[in-house]
Amino acid sequence: MTTDISATCLTLTSPADILAAVPYLVGFHPADSLIVVGLAQSRAKVAARWNVPMPPGTLAPLTALFQREEVSQVVVVGYGPGEAVTPAVDEATAIAAGAGVEVAEALRAHDGRYWSYVCDSATCCPPEGTPYDPRSSRVAAEATVRGLVALPDRQTLQRTIAPATGPVRLAMRRATADAIHTLRTALTTTSGGAVSAVHPVSDGAVSAEAGAYGVEAGAVSDVAVPESASGVPRVSGGAVSASDEFAGVFVAEGLARVRAALARAAAGDRLDDAEAARLGLALAVIRVRDEAWTLMDDSHIALWKDLTRRLEPAFIPPVASLLAMAGWRAGDSILATIALERALAIDPHYSMANLLMHALQHLLPPAVLDGRMPAPDELDAAMGEPRASWLQPLLALIEHHPEPDALHAGDLGPSAFPSDTGSGPGAPDLADEKTT
Repeated sequence: MTTDISATCLTLTSPADILAAVPYLVGFHPADSLIVVGLAQSRAKVAARWNVPMPPGTLAPLTALFQREEVSQVVVVGYGPGEAVTPAVDEATAIAAGAGVEVAEALRAHDGRYWSYVCDSATCCPPEGTPYDPRSSRVAAEATVRGLVALPDRQTLQRTIAPATGPVRLAMRRATADAIHTLRTALTTTSGGAVSAVHPVSDGAVSAEAGAYGVEAGAVSDVAVPESASGVPRVSGGAVSASDEFAGVFVAEGLARVRAALARAAAGDRLDDAEAARLGLALAVIRVRDEAWTLMDDSHIALWKDLTRRLEPAFIPPVASLLAMAGWRAGDSILATIALERALAIDPHYSMANLLMHALQHLLPPAVLDGRMPAPDELDAAMGEPRASWLQPLLALIEHHPEPDALHAGDLGPSAFPSDTGSGPGAPDLADEKTT
């Protein structure tokens, strides 16, 4: 978690002060990490973190970042053994030199000691390293008094959006089964049982992610299927089929659910299990998810974080991606990265998560989307009337889910959905607008 300390000032006068401040810049005490803090006029404009060791070339996007943020000085800190840290520090300092940025300090910290890469005096920088304790320093005390937080490690931050367990998980599993049963019943009534789940392909619809990143119409791969593949025949003569009408109603209700959930969140309310489950199903439809994307506001973080914890794993990629977008917009790219890792661990091909991860890996600011996100009415014009094929991503998710009878009888068994474990391809943890 990134803590915004732009309204405060921590005075740093020594390497020990820097090491004490870094956990408050990135939100947790780093390990096996490289931290690059960019400063302009003594103000920390950006702090980025990578795992070490790292492949050569990983830090190349720093050049554009230094130019964009008008960075004049950097502080580089590596955490871990020398064989893992030193190549990364060397790459970071070389990039800074090439960009005309002064390296104010470059440190390595490991096992309670630090070494400086810019000091060659044995008096102040002995070969065996200098002991330090970031938790007992003046800077740590000052940061704590001012309400800043540094979690013990990145895993602690990951647990803030980890799947809910115990009775909460049981209740959500039952609510999800009920929502799926209701949808199946409605679909069967509409189509006479002719609906089948197939893998979606593009039919030219344009989603918010395509508009935001300048993708041509027809290039989006997760929005629709050809009508002939849906398993729901059209009425002869070109009339709108009953299944298309059902899709229109489902999408309209989904859009209303999104707006109602955002209003509830703004008022400090929390969705109950049934509401959360129904919204989770609706967000599997790209047009419904895009409604939330185009209406995105920093204040939406709490809603998407709650749903990222509560929904069944198969329905996590949309809400985790929306959480990432909200966090990124708020300058909390560390939260954004962790949310995207959850989404991609479940569905490595989820396009919104991959697009956002690409932006984070290249250290792009959220302002890159300014003026590029389509409004809801523009999405309606681009995508046209809802079609039965729009529901196929959702149908593929629920195809093998059991009926709710066994769940309500207490026989949970394993979840029928994909497991929510593992880690996706990570981006650097990036924190914006800090003051030191």
